[in-house]
Amino acid sequence: MSNVISRKFPLHKWVEDKEEYVKILLLFGYLFCVVSASTIGRTAADTLFLSRFDNSYLSLMYLPQAIVMILAGLLFQRYSPKVRLESLIKWLIPLISVLVLASRFGVGLELRWVFPVIYIGYDVFNFLMIVCFWQFATSVMDQRKAKKMIGIVGSGGITGGILSGFGLKALVPLIGTANLIYAYAGLQLLAMAAVYLILLRTKESVEAKRVQPKSTSTKNAVQRKTGLFANVPHLKYVAILAAALVLSLTLIDYQFKVILRGTLQNEALAGFMGSFYGFSGLIALFVQLFISGRILTRFGVMTALLVFPITLIAGSFGILLLPVLAMAVVVKGSDKVVGDTLYSSVSQLVMFPVSPEWRGKAKSFLDGVVRNGAKGLAAVTLLIVSRLLAPEQLSYIVLVLLGVGIFAGVKVKKAYLHTLLSNLKTEGDDFQQTELHLMDPASRQILVDALSSSDKQQALYAFGILREIDTFDFTPHLDALLHHPNPEVAVAALSYVEQKVPDGFEIALQELIASASEQVRAKALVALAAYAKEEYLEEITVHLEASSVGIQAAAVAGLVKYYSIEGMFRAVGKLKEWMESGYEEERIAMAALFGQIGVKNFYKPLLSLLRDSSPQVRIRALESAAILHVPPLIVPIVKLLKDSQTRSYAIQALAAFDEQDLLPQLGPGLTDKEIQLYLPAVFERIGTQKAFDMLFAYYEEASYDMRGRILEAMLRMQKQLPPVESKKVESLILHEIQLHAQFGEHSACIAGVEGYSDIEEMITDIRAAICQRVFQLLSLLYDEKTMQAVYKDWSEGDSRQQANAEEVIDQTLQGSLRTALTPFMSGSQKMNRVSTTEEQLTEHMKWLSAQGDEWLRETITYQRQRIAGTMPNAELSAQIERVQLLRNVSLFQGLTRKDLSIIALKLHQVNRDKGSIIIQEGDQGDSLMIIDEGQAGIYRNDQLLVELKRGDCFGEMAILTQGLRTATIRAETDIRLWQLDSSDFYEMMFDQTSIAIEMMKLLSRRLRSELARSNETVNANALPDQAFSVVHNGLSAFKSEVDLTKEDVILRRILVLQKIDLFAHLAPNDFLWLAHKVEEVAFDQDEAIFRTGDYGDTMYGIIEGSIRVHRGVEEYAVLQEGEFFGEIAIIDSGPRSADCTARKRTVLLELHRDQVFSFCFQNMNVLKSMMRVIAERLKNML
Repeated sequence: MSNVISRKFPLHKWVEDKEEYVKILLLFGYLFCVVSASTIGRTAADTLFLSRFDNSYLSLMYLPQAIVMILAGLLFQRYSPKVRLESLIKWLIPLISVLVLASRFGVGLELRWVFPVIYIGYDVFNFLMIVCFWQFATSVMDQRKAKKMIGIVGSGGITGGILSGFGLKALVPLIGTANLIYAYAGLQLLAMAAVYLILLRTKESVEAKRVQPKSTSTKNAVQRKTGLFANVPHLKYVAILAAALVLSLTLIDYQFKVILRGTLQNEALAGFMGSFYGFSGLIALFVQLFISGRILTRFGVMTALLVFPITLIAGSFGILLLPVLAMAVVVKGSDKVVGDTLYSSVSQLVMFPVSPEWRGKAKSFLDGVVRNGAKGLAAVTLLIVSRLLAPEQLSYIVLVLLGVGIFAGVKVKKAYLHTLLSNLKTEGDDFQQTELHLMDPASRQILVDALSSSDKQQALYAFGILREIDTFDFTPHLDALLHHPNPEVAVAALSYVEQKVPDGFEIALQELIASASEQVRAKALVALAAYAKEEYLEEITVHLEASSVGIQAAAVAGLVKYYSIEGMFRAVGKLKEWMESGYEEERIAMAALFGQIGVKNFYKPLLSLLRDSSPQVRIRALESAAILHVPPLIVPIVKLLKDSQTRSYAIQALAAFDEQDLLPQLGPGLTDKEIQLYLPAVFERIGTQKAFDMLFAYYEEASYDMRGRILEAMLRMQKQLPPVESKKVESLILHEIQLHAQFGEHSACIAGVEGYSDIEEMITDIRAAICQRVFQLLSLLYDEKTMQAVYKDWSEGDSRQQANAEEVIDQTLQGSLRTALTPFMSGSQKMNRVSTTEEQLTEHMKWLSAQGDEWLRETITYQRQRIAGTMPNAELSAQIERVQLLRNVSLFQGLTRKDLSIIALKLHQVNRDKGSIIIQEGDQGDSLMIIDEGQAGIYRNDQLLVELKRGDCFGEMAILTQGLRTATIRAETDIRLWQLDSSDFYEMMFDQTSIAIEMMKLLSRRLRSELARSNETVNANALPDQAFSVVHNGLSAFKSEVDLTKEDVILRRILVLQKIDLFAHLAPNDFLWLAHKVEEVAFDQDEAIFRTGDYGDTMYGIIEGSIRVHRGVEEYAVLQEGEFFGEIAIIDSGPRSADCTARKRTVLLELHRDQVFSFCFQNMNVLKSMMRVIAERLKNML
């Protein structure tokens, strides 16, 4: 038995959650007093009434009792939200106690009217006490731990029922039934004392709790849900079930009391009822402690919800068959044993996912209106049927009611899950189809208008979309496009001319060759060659001797591609000259030429060009290889994945090859440590089922870092592929959960131990990554949006969000997966210290070292050698020392030790003599330096400003912005430094997205801090940055006077998003995806978008209207259509420092922080541009 109890209440859990357990025990005492008082008061009222009135009065009492209870419930629901709950309890309990004591005098005077009054009144008091308790308990409990803790809290009520029940049997003969009223009042006052103790313990945490962020937008284009049932979808089914149970229990209670009244009287009756409550309470306590929790954990909330009505059905059949006191006791006892334990806990748990705004209203509605209304209906029913049916025949009605209740209980699950999902951090509309249909004239006209836009992005996007429409005639628009002010647009139009060769454009091409920019001239030359007319041959050949290599290359491409043998004969001399050239420009032209020609047999020169020393030559060769996609080029291209300068081009080139040629040659690369981390991106670009299966098959043997990359790629690939094999995914999830537990088990011996903090932190990071992988794997089986929202709420949310996340998993998963996930999510992620011997510690360290994490293994080796007093490896010691230095760099705060170890590898040593200049004011800066040994001084105008010592660093902004140095730094002694170059830093971030995101967060926090310190009037959340603010230009041309279709709305969003430099690197499909994710919100004139101090996590773009940025009456700026603001908020949420108000009716695009993190930060070019902008702004303020 002791082992069972120790498993139920493990000591290490008490130590870990001491504060929560103390609070739970106080709630236990509070409920103990409430239920004990209720039992004693109910027994006293029932006994005094039944001893003075016969059965005919009993059926009459149910109706006024129900009416009073309904009235009390309605009043409580209406007025209780207007008073703070703790204040309500503080005056309600003393008031009830005073009224109870006053009723004792009426009983003593034998006033006949007092007995019906207390029969009803005590029920009202008990109802108010229990409703207040559960509302109070749910407000102070940690909701994530509610499913575990609620059993302990609920057992307080059961214990109270047991002790008060047995106490009644001993107490009644001594003091009499009437004097039980004093005990009733005294227990209520004890409950009051428990409330004060709880408030004293929770006051500090409640006051310290972060204020819930206000919504940044209160008016969406789609109207918000209103009303209780709309916001709590499962409430209607819970209400039907509750009403059916209350109706049934009222009839069962009548059956019980009628049978009991015919058997016992006065003190014998009171004593029996005491024994009944005592023994049923003992059984209920056993159920609560050892059964209900298992049912909840094993089968979930929804199954547990049906146990009680099914039990009552069985008992009602029993009364029909055997209508005796013993059977009535069994049925009534099931109310105590199952109803007050399992069902009571479940009825509270089903309301935990509801937001606090609606939870109190829903609970008041259930307790005050539904349950009491059902009692009233039961009273009316009793008035009728008690005269028509024998007590045992009421079971027929009970069976029908319970059948209705069970039907409603089955329907609860779907609506309950909907409530859970609606409370997760999901964003935007659920657009499953990111396709844009542009067959209607209105949508086409929007794109046609965009073709003439001076904005490069909009014109290129419109051109690309319209080019995909076979029936669209570009001819009327070509002349304007060929002469577009932006060369990229003109080049795109020339590519179309080369492909389609439309009649009548030769003269326009000749004009461009003569006068346009070099980029346009070169493309125009190839387009002219596409006409393949003899009259243009000499004109093209002349350009072989042009001064520009780009023009020469265009002439060669045109001749070889379109003039057959004659063209090749004329161009061969230039080709030979370039093949032997030592000039980079000519080799670049040569590399690009093979792609322009497009002849697969000409691939061999690319083999040497792919190995060229110049990155630009290799890049052009990769672009040509992607066009030719000849199998012998695959292996050289794969090798270029190692180089950060060519990596993205190599990925694109590989994706262009045929699957059957490419996949067999990618297999060996999965085990190559130098390139394996970049191969998932290649598989993703291929995107076929075979590529998916090949990547999936490698998952188990992949390193932990590689597993994360594989899952990211697979999740994006899966959207276009059939469902994955569920059993295989489930086995991987179970393996990851086991791995998580093993890391916890093997690291428990070092938790909190001096000298092992670095290892402990690294293992914490590894376990967090495992958790993320578990939910990524779940996303392969279930809706990705839901699973990632569950993970975000569980890992980052407050206790309510965490509890909701756990409940979604509990309701969604089945079988062994659900059994494994439930303890995984509900358990603590903290490692608990476990004492071990030195031999056991060594074994644990061996296991951790063997897990494939190289930095963890090296750190363990270093720490073990250092503790043992032996000399660690010199190179490893130096790297760990560099990591310690990097931890002092404010720019890297928040990065893990493993992240810092990666940065440490990029550092190179620099030595300077005393008196030498390390950096000179005004020089171009592109590096960060950390002092390892010696001292230096910061000078400006030969004046010493600051002295620097070991561990100090300088150049933090230079590494991000490559701007000019703002001061001179001179060596005061011989000095040794570690230098991190900007190019190495950005290369590392391209490979390690987590580092980049942490850097973004840090920079944005520093910017906020600097704004607050300097009292800047320009708000990082409210005012647009130069890099992101683009003044509207002709947007009104894209808006129709008539209502926009769905396609028009999406297209309008795309054309606005195209104007943001932040998204300059996105592909057309990316814009389409993003346009589906953003929301449109409308504001009326003078309506606030947000106010100073509001929580900010949203970026806005103005579609129409204008925004006034101000603080009070002081106006800072007016933002117009096409401008964006709030970009810092999407990186690092925080309070707004200015007001933004609509000057007239305004429509905004709304982009949430979660959307940016899940999408934009996957594009490292976007991340790099954002980082540079923020760093530049911060630098200008320092």
